[in-house]
Amino acid sequence: MKSLTVLSVFFVALGSAAGAEVAPVAVRVPQTTAWIGERVPFYVELRAPGSFQGTAGFDLPQLPGTLLMKIGNPVVSSQDFEGRSWFVQTHEFALFSQKPGLLEVPPFSVRFASREDFTGPAKDMQAQAPAWKVEVRRPPGSENIGFLITTESFDVTETWEPQPGPAKIGGVFKRTVVQFAPNVSGMALAPAPTIAPDGMRVYSGQPEVKDKTERGEFLGERRDTITYLLQKPGVLTLPALTYVWWDPEKEVLERKTLPAVTFEVAPAAAATGKVDAARPTWPWLFAAVLTVGLGAWQRRRLWARTRQGWKALNPPDRIAARKLLRACRRHDAAAAQTAWTTWRNMQGASFQADPELRSALLGLQRHLFGPTQGVSWEGNELARALGDTITAMKAHMVHEPASALPLLNP
Repeated sequence: MKSLTVLSVFFVALGSAAGAEVAPVAVRVPQTTAWIGERVPFYVELRAPGSFQGTAGFDLPQLPGTLLMKIGNPVVSSQDFEGRSWFVQTHEFALFSQKPGLLEVPPFSVRFASREDFTGPAKDMQAQAPAWKVEVRRPPGSENIGFLITTESFDVTETWEPQPGPAKIGGVFKRTVVQFAPNVSGMALAPAPTIAPDGMRVYSGQPEVKDKTERGEFLGERRDTITYLLQKPGVLTLPALTYVWWDPEKEVLERKTLPAVTFEVAPAAAATGKVDAARPTWPWLFAAVLTVGLGAWQRRRLWARTRQGWKALNPPDRIAARKLLRACRRHDAAAAQTAWTTWRNMQGASFQADPELRSALLGLQRHLFGPTQGVSWEGNELARALGDTITAMKAHMVHEPASALPLLNP
């Protein structure tokens, strides 16, 4: 397939059975076929007789093996419908799918506000974006490849701190793997593998994902940090990491490999049992006895202070948030729902979730209670939305001005 068939497909949410009214929402899909892991752009057009107000909200559906994301800022223009000029706000989205076959994007809710004209109060509007389909194809020769992206170029680099080599038991090495790909979101890039031999413990950090947008194109970046703890002596080898991608211009599978890494771990030094006679031990022994004595004498006060400090650093809402984030990282939908309910009940009646958090929660609830039960749930979106919400709440508390009025009952 030298080039994709580019069709201008236009889906409209009909305003009435007769079709006389102007639809408030339309979806435009420039292409109807794509490779696995390829960016599929689509556009949601909002229509209103007057100017738009506020920020539009989109309840994007959760699809197995598929990522839907919004890109950039909306573009406002005007078009003529039914003999009248209408305001049109166009939002760009992108779809990346790892699931071959005919993929149907179901209808999803859209919320926005607009005026009837240039003046007057804004009116809230809620409508459904219509469903649309795209055929996702697997490149030839990639049947045995699990995760695959489609891009004209791809680059991956790694750095170590410290450099691998001779080491001792208990040694810690940090590895940073960075991927770059044009027209692929950082969220659509594969996580770095964490395969390690026996005798080595692996800790994965939170990945850093960002997209650099310029003139309608964007460069996706994903940064994974992996920490290795050496626990046994001997020669420990991390296998080579091979990244595969499909070049749609050349129509070939490309590969880039990060070489294998070897650690020569020396056994722990045996204790000699000798004491350095040049250093008197009695000052240290006296200090230790004094510390233990003071601790025993003031143990109740120290314990009370310790408990107060722990509660101050770990309030119940922070503990609940950590449980929710932990459930999201494990992709445990049931635990995430329980933790969300606990955390939400601690926020008070005035708390309002932003559109991103509502969208993530809707995906969780659809997975638990909708017709898609049994399909794996990914908690990354909910974890990211909750983190943004907590950050915004902290910033609001820091910048909230104090009242200049004295207390009524000081």
